[in-house]
Amino acid sequence: MEDIYPLLKDIVVIMAVSVPISMILVRAGLPTVIGFFIAGVITGPYGFALVTEIETVETLSEIGVVLLLFTIGLEFSVTRMLNIRREGLLGGGLQVILTVLMVVAIATVFGIPLPLAIILGFIISLSSTAIVLKLLVDKGEVNSAHGNLTVGVLLFQDLCVVLMVLILQTIGGNGTQSVLDIAKGLGASLAIFAVIVVAVMYLIPRIFDQVVRLRNKEVFILTILLVCLGTAWLTSLFGLSLALGAFIAGLAISESEYSNQIVAEVIPFRDTFATLFFISIGMLLDFGYFLSHLPWISLLVIVIIVVKATAMIAVGQTLRYPLRLSIAVGLTLAQIGEFSFILIKIGLDYKFLDTEFYQSLLAASILSMAMTPFIYQRSSKLAFDVGRFIGRGGGKEGQKRPSVSNHVIIVGYGINGRNLGRVLKETGIAHIIMDVNMDRLRSAKADGHKAYFGDASHPEILKKMGIDKAKMLVVAISDPISTRHIVKSARDLNTAISILVRTRYIREVEELYRLGANQVIPEEFETSVEIFARVLKDYRIPGNIIQNQIDLVREEGYAMLRNPSLGSERLSRLSTILEKTLMDTFYVDGACSVAGKTLSELDLRKKTGASIIAVIRRGEAKSNPTASFIIEDGDILVVLGSHAQLNGAIELLNRSCPLPEA
Repeated sequence: MEDIYPLLKDIVVIMAVSVPISMILVRAGLPTVIGFFIAGVITGPYGFALVTEIETVETLSEIGVVLLLFTIGLEFSVTRMLNIRREGLLGGGLQVILTVLMVVAIATVFGIPLPLAIILGFIISLSSTAIVLKLLVDKGEVNSAHGNLTVGVLLFQDLCVVLMVLILQTIGGNGTQSVLDIAKGLGASLAIFAVIVVAVMYLIPRIFDQVVRLRNKEVFILTILLVCLGTAWLTSLFGLSLALGAFIAGLAISESEYSNQIVAEVIPFRDTFATLFFISIGMLLDFGYFLSHLPWISLLVIVIIVVKATAMIAVGQTLRYPLRLSIAVGLTLAQIGEFSFILIKIGLDYKFLDTEFYQSLLAASILSMAMTPFIYQRSSKLAFDVGRFIGRGGGKEGQKRPSVSNHVIIVGYGINGRNLGRVLKETGIAHIIMDVNMDRLRSAKADGHKAYFGDASHPEILKKMGIDKAKMLVVAISDPISTRHIVKSARDLNTAISILVRTRYIREVEELYRLGANQVIPEEFETSVEIFARVLKDYRIPGNIIQNQIDLVREEGYAMLRNPSLGSERLSRLSTILEKTLMDTFYVDGACSVAGKTLSELDLRKKTGASIIAVIRRGEAKSNPTASFIIEDGDILVVLGSHAQLNGAIELLNRSCPLPEA
């Protein structure tokens, strides 16, 4: 039992250092990941050596990466994986090859031996899956166009680690393995990977089907951890990465009805262990060496960022993505990845790297990872500015201007764009679709729409789409920076056009209105509208009253949610309206004693205060029935009154109908 005390002490120390640093950074508006790096430097062996069980902490940190990839897998689906195969296989393959070739070329110029140049190429070609995916998840941009390209490239890089290790072991072993041996090893790894994927896809959903029937939360959580960690461990036995196995496990249950609950249960574990991962990376940094060699390390970091960003921009352009998006993804992936540390260690073990170069490469890798949150925050704006300066909007050269007018321009052919396009097509309203995703464009054309490739954030592209003659612009993309530029450009080019924007968060609404949007629909708010509408419906609130309140909120630009005092005033007024205008219906069975009575004999208004304002008989409505109106079997009485009056009226009518015999 006493053996656990050093580890427990280390974890307490790590958290005690991390929490205040993170609080300071959050107040300063900086990413907490930077605080974790700093905490690692302070508590690590090159800092104040406050942590003694470093290897155990590193092991726990790997669980964080595993859980992170597991939750990412849960947010994907097999269908979506197939949709980004172009980004993964072609984009990822080109990125790795181009980066390695560029590094080898630069190394050769400086007289670095070819084996070492190849190792450096492999190390630099990999990006940080853990950091980049966490940033994408936190910003809700995993499903965006640049998110798809980024994730596809990262997954391909993870698959390449196996091949890179095999090649480095061959080079380090003085060529004891032939090219055929390497090919056999890679083929075996891919075959094993395919078998694991099929087995996991078949078994895991069935396991959860059985566990859910137990209705036991503890067993459910244990099963989640078993599936996640077990699949990761299984893939590691065959030389594949732990993270890749966890991703497969998450993917296997991504389309099941349990995925949302599983994510909710895993997030606390994921965030805790992922924190240890970033701290453990910081522990590797020799701060003394870093300070004494800062100019050289800084130059190395700049070279790494430039090489990786350039390679990724070239890949994005090859895949016909807009220059702006290619630059943003290139900057996002411009750091060294966590799996590169494995390759760095192999290079040290085989004497390709001396101790000093090892420390330089290690320091540069950690610094590039630490810079990633800052670069990511500014990548979209920087990419847009560069793209505008160069003057390339991302459209095809020679793309003809559509011969339409009074049309709707739909930017983005995701779920919202697809549904809108279908409705406009069926109603015969002229429209065109724009997107930067070639798969979506092909899908739009296959669905019979006029679809064009282009980045709508550039005014020239909007001009080509006939923005000056368009009646309406609908922006349905997940890139907030591009959305703002599109709205502003469209308003400048056509002051009369109606602009409707879909955005993710309420906080973006006011700025979009200021830039010229006519209507802004935040997904966050629409969810709340759907919730309160359904609640009111279950309380028998008339549909017209519910719709009036929804319209009122939307017309005021969601002021109810942005302005608490106005919200209270509206809610108070809504309560008053609803108390006076409730309706309900009552079906008159033949056994009910009210059948055969007149409304005067029933005298519902005097007894309860509620009034019968209509009677539906054989499909026809009898409005404002007189006191002599006779109620018949099969009539539906429409009753109006307050909550209390309606409850009393329905109770009285129910008493007139005997309960059916059992």
